[in-house]
Amino acid sequence: MRFSINIIALFILFSLSAQSNYDLKVEDKSLADVVRTLSKQYSLKFSYSPRVLSKHRITRDITAKSRAELISQVFEELPFELKLSDGIYLVIPKKIKPKPTPLIGQVYDNDSGEPLAFAHVQSTENGTLSSQNGRFSLPPREDTITLTVSYIGYKNLELKVPPNEDNVKLRLNQNPQELKEVVLTADIEKSISAPSFFSLNPQQLSSLPMLGETDVFKSMQLLPGIQATDEASSGLVIRGSLPSQNLILMDGFTLYNVDHFFGIFSTLNPNAINNVSVFKGGFGSKYGGRISSVVDVTGKNGAAEKFSGRFGANMLSVNGTLNIPIGQRTSILFAFRNSFSDFINSDLYSDFLKSSRQNFLESISSELNAINISPTVEFHDINTKIQHRFSPNTVFDLNFFISEDFYDGNYVERDSLIEYRLNDISNWSNSGISLNLKSQFKPNWYSNIILSASQYEKKETLTSEFAFSQNFTLDADSTIEANTPVNYFDYSVNSSISDITIKSHNEFQIDHQNVVSGGIEINTISTNYNVNQESLEADFLSFSEYQDTIDIETTIPSLYGNYQFQKEGINTNLGLRASFYEPTQKWYLEPRFDIGFKVSDNLLLKGAASYHHQFISQTSLSLFQGSDQFYWILSDDEIIPIQKSAHFILGGNYSFDKWSFDLEYYNKRTEGIIENQFLVLPPTILANLLEEELNLAGQNNSEGLDLFVKYKSTKFSSWLSFSLAKSEDSFWYRNQNTPYPSVQDQRYEINFTNIYKLGKCEFSSTFLFGSGRPYTPINPEYSIENDTVNIYDLSRINQERLPSYIRLDLSAKYTFDIGKLNFETGLTLFNVLNNRNIRSRKFTKVPQLEELGNQLVVDGSELVALDTNLLGFTPNLFFNIRF
Repeated sequence: MRFSINIIALFILFSLSAQSNYDLKVEDKSLADVVRTLSKQYSLKFSYSPRVLSKHRITRDITAKSRAELISQVFEELPFELKLSDGIYLVIPKKIKPKPTPLIGQVYDNDSGEPLAFAHVQSTENGTLSSQNGRFSLPPREDTITLTVSYIGYKNLELKVPPNEDNVKLRLNQNPQELKEVVLTADIEKSISAPSFFSLNPQQLSSLPMLGETDVFKSMQLLPGIQATDEASSGLVIRGSLPSQNLILMDGFTLYNVDHFFGIFSTLNPNAINNVSVFKGGFGSKYGGRISSVVDVTGKNGAAEKFSGRFGANMLSVNGTLNIPIGQRTSILFAFRNSFSDFINSDLYSDFLKSSRQNFLESISSELNAINISPTVEFHDINTKIQHRFSPNTVFDLNFFISEDFYDGNYVERDSLIEYRLNDISNWSNSGISLNLKSQFKPNWYSNIILSASQYEKKETLTSEFAFSQNFTLDADSTIEANTPVNYFDYSVNSSISDITIKSHNEFQIDHQNVVSGGIEINTISTNYNVNQESLEADFLSFSEYQDTIDIETTIPSLYGNYQFQKEGINTNLGLRASFYEPTQKWYLEPRFDIGFKVSDNLLLKGAASYHHQFISQTSLSLFQGSDQFYWILSDDEIIPIQKSAHFILGGNYSFDKWSFDLEYYNKRTEGIIENQFLVLPPTILANLLEEELNLAGQNNSEGLDLFVKYKSTKFSSWLSFSLAKSEDSFWYRNQNTPYPSVQDQRYEINFTNIYKLGKCEFSSTFLFGSGRPYTPINPEYSIENDTVNIYDLSRINQERLPSYIRLDLSAKYTFDIGKLNFETGLTLFNVLNNRNIRSRKFTKVPQLEELGNQLVVDGSELVALDTNLLGFTPNLFFNIRF
């Protein structure tokens, strides 16, 4: 009996082992249904959540040898764990560790809510600088990290950020006691992403020796590659290019003129500026319309939480700034400057006037030698920003700017023989307005929409007459009676340029390594130029007349995009800009590329290559006189060519301890330049020249080395800028493209700046040394008797050099508090060595007058050189109060 039972048991076991394997075939069924099938078909017991399992659908075709193998294959690659307890399979969801995400954030001023550009954000392993909008990104992390945020003039901030936090707002509190040094940002982190880039914070520029007051543009001239040896011009000559080839933006609108007082200082009020970004070349596809460089100015926001202000004065003007909060979300910043020279003529005012205007007048008329002038000069500028924060991620700005200068001079110069009368009236204005909507739709998606308009207008009249104290015999048949006014010349010019721009810019951060940005920009530009001139001919008997009017308007739509990749010390940008120019009905493509490679913690290499177009030109009204008169005109690519420029940049940065060395080589080739004298010819003459197939367009080749050495410590900071450069023009019609030095050619320049802080006092010095500017010598074939021969040697244009430029400036400042008020007073000594620096040189023929009896006659003439001299030794006192 027992044997039979064993036989039956063995038979059953054999049958089970011989039975077909455990099979399961399902297609796109929910996991909950599959588990129920297993329970019924194989008598398996499960404990699970039908709702959770129903979220997963599976497809399986399984043949297993055991139930354990079957269940294992069913739940393979699914986020569940299986545990067998008392014959029941427990289906437990796995705890999924969140995937590390990039840390994206933004740095703000805690009081005003304005973004802080280029703030240092540092974790244990990684560091970066915030962008112009205060935004930054750090790589993913698996654990909580500590961020340290620093910004000059603010208290350092430390904040712990957990691994699942992907969007942080970092708000810094101001601390004026930390304003210990001027910061010119060229540090290794930022240099990786932007070759030829510098950032200026105007809050730290007040220690520098300046004319009149702190000047943002004069501070830029202390950077390598930007000429500083002409204090009578606030225009920036950057790497051998003309100031008109720079794009200057302020809160989204274009500035076409930045001069106060004929160029002595700029119209940008430092008290209204938050940050200035300077791209000396190789700039990205976001910027277009210029071929040399970009200066992007971001204005301050008003205070969101508290009312504050600042008032100050110097020997030229007064200034004031008010931060006005309105509720919790709206703020207003109002800043103004106004001269008082129409009431009080200070010594500083007289020095400015002589170097800026009297020298100019003497250079255009030999009869005005040694004149003494005391005209009326007035200027003012106003900045207003109204900001409303709809939410922490959506901000709206309304920005307004206006700058005006008025000049009225009536002069009489007498001697025993002759009396000259001159009426010189000039006024110019620059205005701009922008509507700016900034939105952070998501932590990785930023949008900026700008609608802006700007206008520059200049009007000038210059008239002159003379009268002899005695009869003046011209010839046997012609005599000018004594004390009879004779009109010498009448000149008037009105010029203006205006534009309206709409721009939509978007940035999308795919992850911490990849960023895509781009947008569309539509720019409508119109220019107007009208000139009238009458002048007395040399024979004193007839007038020559000249009139010309040019009006042009066009619309330029542009598309642009940029891809940025950054990983393990490598940062590269690849961009493209395409612009359609209506007058030529053509698209113009502009590829842009830059790269930075961090070799070590101390050394990086960088480079850039880019192509640019400019559809608008600015020209002076004189080729050799050094005149400050100019106008803007749109290109037609026939008479006025479209300018094209290719940039190539290669350099490196080495930093250790308190030292930083930055060296860059650049090569810039520009096509489509035209000499100034052709741009003031009537269109009919230009058309005749073109019919003769005379190519008026030329080329400019600029190359050089820029070296920037910086040392900074707690109380002392110093930097040295050295530029070695060459800028040459060439024209086929002049000498078959043989190069000659351009007007802006300067072979070398050295700027050495030092700032020392001692308690509440700050002392600073700036020393500048530059090689002489070029000028055109006299034609050796010229003779006083032969007026048909050109006075200048056009075969040797700009082959002679003015004396070297030397200037030493000193400044001292003392800061103290009385209650809640902060006071600042100081003295600047400009050109302490009182060196005679020459701006330009002109040659002219001066008639020699001689008395014969009771008559005055011309007895020959002589050739003389008239130099326009820059400022001599000039002191300036200043005073500011903050509350």
